[in-house]
Amino acid sequence: MYADTHCHLSLIAERGITLSELLLELEEKQFQFVMDIGTTPGDLGKRVETVLSSFPSIPSYLFFSCGLWPSPQSIAEADESIAALERDLDTLLQIDALPDYAALGECGIDRHWNGKPPVPGGEGGSLDLSGEEDLFARQIAIARSRNLPVIVHSREAFDITRSIIANEGWSRGVIHCFSYGKTEARSFLDLGYYISFPATITWGKKSVDRDRIAELLSYVPQDRLLLETDAPYMAPVPHRGEINTPARIPLVYQSAALFLGITEEALAARVVHNARTLFAFTKGLC
Repeated sequence: MYADTHCHLSLIAERGITLSELLLELEEKQFQFVMDIGTTPGDLGKRVETVLSSFPSIPSYLFFSCGLWPSPQSIAEADESIAALERDLDTLLQIDALPDYAALGECGIDRHWNGKPPVPGGEGGSLDLSGEEDLFARQIAIARSRNLPVIVHSREAFDITRSIIANEGWSRGVIHCFSYGKTEARSFLDLGYYISFPATITWGKKSVDRDRIAELLSYVPQDRLLLETDAPYMAPVPHRGEINTPARIPLVYQSAALFLGITEEALAARVVHNARTLFAFTKGLC
């Protein structure tokens, strides 16, 4: 019934969730579409092996992307990282056993972490902002050359994200984990992009927050709307603060359907259709 268009199964497994049980649960609940997202150079093999070591075969609902999140290492070693990404894409797109949906990503701009001095004793980002932008632009160019949709990470970086997408001229993709407002949504929609909402739509406690979420969800055309968990991150209420998994996405659908004034079943069918439309891959075009 459901689609989760953005999750990280290897990271879920690393946090102690038994992947075999999770995948079986998704199968029993008749999930239609789950996309496992790449973030680091050369990570496809590990991610596929993580699934195959937990399950007899790749589940029919499970698909893979390959991409480079704007980490300090990928930015500093851009040529090597891009080469590893290209190899992973060659592998992904040539494996007959893997399904007919694929994407490049996640990739993008993160100005929450990048561009700031590292916190003493804590996490830090890259100070090489031009390198971050170049890494993103190169990946969009690769997506265009391979006719792949691009999964875009954009955090506290609307202007530069939009500028790079527009300059590269590739209108097939999704802004995942959308964290902006209506004005920004309109701009990305005008570029041809889908908008994907995570479980943060379940977090609003005050009526003003719920009204804002309802207005934003209603603003996005339903044929451009996607939903995701970004698991293991950002679990929905009432599990906020816990390890998230795709099995919790029904809570996201429940909230979104309520905000939109439609049935959960109708919304689920719409999102599955949207996911299959956006991520459809035709090998003959690459």
